[in-house]
Amino acid sequence: MAISYRQRGKKKTWDYRIFDKNKVVVASNSGFKTKKEAILEATQIELELLHGNIIDSSVSLYDLWQTWYNLQIKPLNKSEGTLEHHLHRGKLMLEHFKDKPAIAIRASDYQEFINGYAQTVSKDTVRRLNAEVRKVVRFAKRDKLSITDFTDGVIITGQASRKTKSQKAITSTKDYHRLLSTLKNNMDRQHHAIDYLLYVQLKSGLRFGEVLGLTWDCVLYDTQEIHTYRRYDPRKQEWRPPKTDTSVRNIPIDIETLNLLAQFKELQAQELKDNDITNKDNFIFYSSFGEVPSNYAVNTHLRALLEQLKIAPYDLSATGIRHTYASIMLAYGIDIWVIAENMGHKDITQITKTYGHLIKEKAEKENNRIREFLSA
Repeated sequence: MAISYRQRGKKKTWDYRIFDKNKVVVASNSGFKTKKEAILEATQIELELLHGNIIDSSVSLYDLWQTWYNLQIKPLNKSEGTLEHHLHRGKLMLEHFKDKPAIAIRASDYQEFINGYAQTVSKDTVRRLNAEVRKVVRFAKRDKLSITDFTDGVIITGQASRKTKSQKAITSTKDYHRLLSTLKNNMDRQHHAIDYLLYVQLKSGLRFGEVLGLTWDCVLYDTQEIHTYRRYDPRKQEWRPPKTDTSVRNIPIDIETLNLLAQFKELQAQELKDNDITNKDNFIFYSSFGEVPSNYAVNTHLRALLEQLKIAPYDLSATGIRHTYASIMLAYGIDIWVIAENMGHKDITQITKTYGHLIKEKAEKENNRIREFLSA
């Protein structure tokens, strides 16, 4: 093989061409500001060609993404919501790069794409997009496509999250128990399905779709556990599979909560009978209106309680209740691996990422215990 370099045009940019033994051009690119940049890419591609890699000058990044999506994502039977996120990221690649050959995308082109996206979304969202593109590129390289990993060295930026970590959850154990006590008092007065739902979510850390998807057979009185294996979408009124394999789990629950649920089951059965309503799916949190609560209704009720009790953050959501569960369990010194398992995470990565500030505080307390022990 042979490589030639030229400096051309008004901007004096460099290009390269790679020839095979028959003097046929097998790869080329242009627009490099310096000859060194052109040499770096050309020699890398030449090396890949010598190792049997393929040059496909027509395939776009979106084409590569489609192949990756169909072969590596679809077979996993992920939830509809997760697939929608993947499809959205594929659409972003198509809209920006269109039919531009993937082998022609340079690091600067990709950085421009990432920077543009970062102007409107959070850093975490940008990071997810970048991770997906990187997986697509690596999949193509494993398929012997000669493509430069233009994601290498990219700088990730983004807008500040709307809420800081401390604003996502109730972190005070005192406030946590105040809220539980108020919900319990409400149950004694009005037997509202949302009060029971919030109470169970605070005690279990279930995702909102998971807690909605609980049916009466999910309550395991003998082992004092709640079993979750699917989710329910109130907007589309349809069942959804678990978010991940580890989302199918049994969560330990206390006797008091089990007794409250048993009480609610009796009250619910009588109320539905009086109103001639059939709970054909056997939902736990099913109202006398013949439906499960919506996300809006739950959040509205929760925030009214928080305002009443002067518990911050006042705009906490049902998702924030899940964060609250993790925060309180950490505050009580529960092992982080146990918390992760009960919340349906495959490992502790998400816990440490979201609640790192609390883990650091706990670690310092443990270090002080070590100091006390050593000085005894």
